[in-house]
Amino acid sequence: MDKLSNKQIEIPHKYNLGPLYRFFCWCSGVRLYLLRSCPTDYNKFFGIGIIVFLTGIMASITGSYALFVIFDSIPLAIIFGIFWGILIFFLDWYIVASLKKEERFFSELMFSIPRIILAILLAIVISRPLELKLFEKEINGMLQSIQSENSIEYNKLTDTEFKQISELKQENETFINEIKKKEQLRNELFKMVIEEAEGRSPTSRIGKGNVYREKKAEYDKIDKELLELKQLNNNRIEQNKELIAQLETQKQTQLSKSNSEIKNADGLLARFEAMSALAEKNVTVKYASWFIFLLFVLIEASPIIVKLLSRRGPYDELIEKEEYEKQIEYKKQKIKAKVLANNYLELLKQKDELQLLSEKRNNENLVNEIEKAKDEINKLAVGHWKKKEIESLNKLVEKELNEQNHKVENMEETLEEENLDEEPVIEMENSEMQENGEQRSENEENENLN
Repeated sequence: MDKLSNKQIEIPHKYNLGPLYRFFCWCSGVRLYLLRSCPTDYNKFFGIGIIVFLTGIMASITGSYALFVIFDSIPLAIIFGIFWGILIFFLDWYIVASLKKEERFFSELMFSIPRIILAILLAIVISRPLELKLFEKEINGMLQSIQSENSIEYNKLTDTEFKQISELKQENETFINEIKKKEQLRNELFKMVIEEAEGRSPTSRIGKGNVYREKKAEYDKIDKELLELKQLNNNRIEQNKELIAQLETQKQTQLSKSNSEIKNADGLLARFEAMSALAEKNVTVKYASWFIFLLFVLIEASPIIVKLLSRRGPYDELIEKEEYEKQIEYKKQKIKAKVLANNYLELLKQKDELQLLSEKRNNENLVNEIEKAKDEINKLAVGHWKKKEIESLNKLVEKELNEQNHKVENMEETLEEENLDEEPVIEMENSEMQENGEQRSENEENENLN
């Protein structure tokens, strides 16, 4: 590839191709804009394109015939044939277009083996319906023979299935034979009775004697048994005949249905079986079938074989050059995209770091403000608590003073009544109590502040 990139490939003058020429060259899987610059490769790809196109046409015809045999519908066969031909055409087109000419033959051969296998499968799919059409008359004759054998075999199976019919018929014959034997015995007795009456018996006595009466009694007995046996066996025979008629109706219905199915069993699978039987029976048909198959294998594989055996031409050089340039361009774009992606990721990383730093600073400021707010709230709370405590202490002191004053007044009233001389002493006690109360309130206030 380095040699190819270093050397300069001069593209010759581009020639104008006709529409038909362009179409068949396109069928060969080439890139027309490159092929215009390679006039020496025109005929090679033109021939490959014709083979690919005609293979699609042949596939369309054989597919239409195969579907017509299956569904017996011309419109459906035409639609499927067109679809099948297009499918086979593009499969061949892909096989030829994907095979690249390189300078290593064995590498090309290994690369083309799967495509050759696919070409063989396509040849089988295309050639088998064509063989059915080519040997249609012989296959029809073989189908009739196979259908006759199947019909005979099925009749045997049906007879086995309805063997009760033969058993019933045999039973009726047994009943009839019993009646005939009894009639024969009666007739013999009747003859003996007549002979005895006419004197032609061993007794040689004419008339109705004792022997006559014995034979006549035996005759009457057998005749009565015969009448009873006829009545009984005739009833049995009639019942058997009715059952035989029912079974015969079922048998004929089943046989007619099966014969109709056997006659209609001339579809695609039946024709393939008839073709196989015909090939086993007739060696000429077998060899002809193999030659047709090999012919289509050769037709399907011929584009690949042509590419493998042909020399590397200007078109192969140009397409390799274009692919190499495209690969280089793609790699450049890929590297550029990787660089841009790395830069973008680096920017995102820096952005995240700055965002984290900013959040950290904001969090520190917020913590400081919260601490200040807590200090102010604590100071306000302490001041509020101090004020409330002072008020409560003042109220307590006033209450005690009021109580002391009330007591003092009461004591003064009593003392005034008892002794006016004790008045200075009481005043001194009141002043001491006031001083003690003020001193105690100051001490409590100091303790609260501490």
